[in-house]
Amino acid sequence: MNKKELICYETDASRLKGKAEKVVFPKTSEEIQTIVKTSNLDIVPRGSGTGLVGGCVPDNSIVVDMSKMNKLIDIDKVKNTILVEAGISFKELNGKLDAMGFEFPVQPLNQSSAIGSMIALNIACPRSIKYGRMKNWVEEIEFINGRGELMKLGKADLSDVCGMEGITGIIVRAKLKISPEIKRSASVFQTNDLNEALKIARRLRLEKDIVMLEFFSKQISKILNLPEKYHLIAEFDSTRGKIKDKDYEKTMELRQKVYHALGKEQYYNSEDPKFFFDKLGDFISYLEINQIPYFGYLGTGMIHPFFRDDEEDKRQETLKIIKKMNGKLVRYGIGIKRKDFLDNFEKKIIQRIKMRHDPFGKLNKGKIIDYEGKIDEKKPAKHLKPLQEEEIEEIKPFLGEKISASKIKQEKGDVEPEKQMDEFIEKVELLEGEAEKDKPEKEIGKPTDPAQELIKDYEYTFESELSDPKKTKIEEFAKDVPKKIIKEEELKGKLSKEEKEMIDKLIMNRFKEEEEGGEGENK
Repeated sequence: MNKKELICYETDASRLKGKAEKVVFPKTSEEIQTIVKTSNLDIVPRGSGTGLVGGCVPDNSIVVDMSKMNKLIDIDKVKNTILVEAGISFKELNGKLDAMGFEFPVQPLNQSSAIGSMIALNIACPRSIKYGRMKNWVEEIEFINGRGELMKLGKADLSDVCGMEGITGIIVRAKLKISPEIKRSASVFQTNDLNEALKIARRLRLEKDIVMLEFFSKQISKILNLPEKYHLIAEFDSTRGKIKDKDYEKTMELRQKVYHALGKEQYYNSEDPKFFFDKLGDFISYLEINQIPYFGYLGTGMIHPFFRDDEEDKRQETLKIIKKMNGKLVRYGIGIKRKDFLDNFEKKIIQRIKMRHDPFGKLNKGKIIDYEGKIDEKKPAKHLKPLQEEEIEEIKPFLGEKISASKIKQEKGDVEPEKQMDEFIEKVELLEGEAEKDKPEKEIGKPTDPAQELIKDYEYTFESELSDPKKTKIEEFAKDVPKKIIKEEELKGKLSKEEKEMIDKLIMNRFKEEEEGGEGENK
């Protein structure tokens, strides 16, 4: 690929610019595995490049263009499932399914979007009111992790990849649910009264055959050459609507025309907040007061405000309002643009998942979170091979032995000990089984003894409910138990009958029962 062609891969629909070192077009999973195993550069998976938040913008990276892996591998007409490669586009997939009387109903913002990208973003489609998000339609995912291993995830673990925007693995295949093709229809409501439009939407969103409630503001309607009124387009999974056949298709095309029409007016930037229905009126009023063009989907509470490049202050102020109203950004993803919108707890969860699948940070660097895993380009990547014996020995101290913070700091320089410990979490989890057999058995009566932990739990739970004499009795017993246990351990670990009864009473809450004068489980 020459330099002019390479430039095309240095950005996406977000218009952010990066730098691509090279672009590869794999046709098999094995080729992707080879790329991951042999390269120490950041690796960026790319579908159609239609993302709006910089999710596939490279940073001196290898771009893996998935467009050659675009096959519909298998279809099960009995179970209504298909197996597809990640590079197939939504439009191409539905074209093939249409010939067989089926469809994949989770429609993306851009119909050229690749299925792998839709999974990576866990997109919320315009028909989310009925069909939900992409994850609801995924049965299995096959992906290449940061070690170059081909992995398969079922329903229970989809979140490790679905919605992670390519930072945990490169999706290569997926098993999806499909549905028999449905003949749909639509109806359009016009009004000058915002409250009336919201009332109609509130009522319609409860109807079983409603799949979408698309809403155009007066300003958007005017840009689309419609009457300057509020327009509410209701889409039905039936022939109930008044607009059918070719007229229905033309009406649905309005959604595709919105972005092009706004682009002509230099509105290149948009957001995708979602609110509870009762807050929609307040947010829409804010947008209209500030003359911010918008459209949205009232069935799911999603509104899209648009901004010009010179309206960055207005956009930032709108984001503050979204946060204040507890809105969530749900459709475009996080990518590079919106990392600050995540709170620390969300970032911590994402980081742990990232560490599990890509501990050395080889995949899609800088997206969603600023991951601390680093690659030394001068050294071969150690994680390309199974863990060696010397590596296991290096990690063992973190499994059970106590190491002081000062010692860690001396060994690791100025990096904080907590961060160093975090770097070993993934390896620790992998080696738990091996370490367990080497661990010395805990000595009874030590501070970590389960009996003492039970005593603490008991005192914490019932302290306020017991009389002073009983509290004293428990406290004395708690102090005495470790001594007695240690003594009996010296006598080959045997406890007397009286001591066992005392411990049983403590654990089973019989002190409280005796105090209240009752017996039995119900008491």
